[in-house]
Amino acid sequence: MKAYRYFLLLFFAVAFGSAHAAQTNTPFSLLKQVGDKLFVDIAAVDAQGDDKKAKLKEVVKTRLIPHIDTKFVSFKLLGKHVREINKGQALAFIDAVESYLTVTYADALMSYKGQEVRFIKPNGHGDNGYASVKTEIVEPGKPTIDIVFKLRRDKSGTWRVYDLVAEGISLLNAKQKEIIARISEVGIDQVNQELSAKS
Repeated sequence: MKAYRYFLLLFFAVAFGSAHAAQTNTPFSLLKQVGDKLFVDIAAVDAQGDDKKAKLKEVVKTRLIPHIDTKFVSFKLLGKHVREINKGQALAFIDAVESYLTVTYADALMSYKGQEVRFIKPNGHGDNGYASVKTEIVEPGKPTIDIVFKLRRDKSGTWRVYDLVAEGISLLNAKQKEIIARISEVGIDQVNQELSAKS
């Protein structure tokens, strides 16, 4: 469960790059730049003291969500159900996933305690439109946690994160299994309500 929180914490890091940076930099340089800036922004929120979670949620909405391929993630989460739903349900699901991610990432940031994050420069540059960037979370006295960012380049040429793999476990795949099972059990409309309610 601790590795899962680190998933979300690192996923949040991509929020802090500008759209221009996302278009012009390699996935590695983008993640490195925004990761370094993340720690400055967390410190600024910490210094303000009051209502920290609400402030982190606002940061997520304005800085993170535009840098995640929310539509791609949403359709991946739907799995086999993507063919069964109508356009209105699909749009509602994308909105529900965005609301869910906003709260989840804000919660994850609440647990950040100054762990060191190292970005490992890859050999390739994602010439096929997909790229992976390895990172390590280092905390004194504890085993190093390996995390791999999965990114894809959209039609505008912007790199966006769509998955994280920690210690060999894909966050997207794990959540997909949960969502697919839940839709089979209660239907897409109920799942949309449940995801939105978490916000």
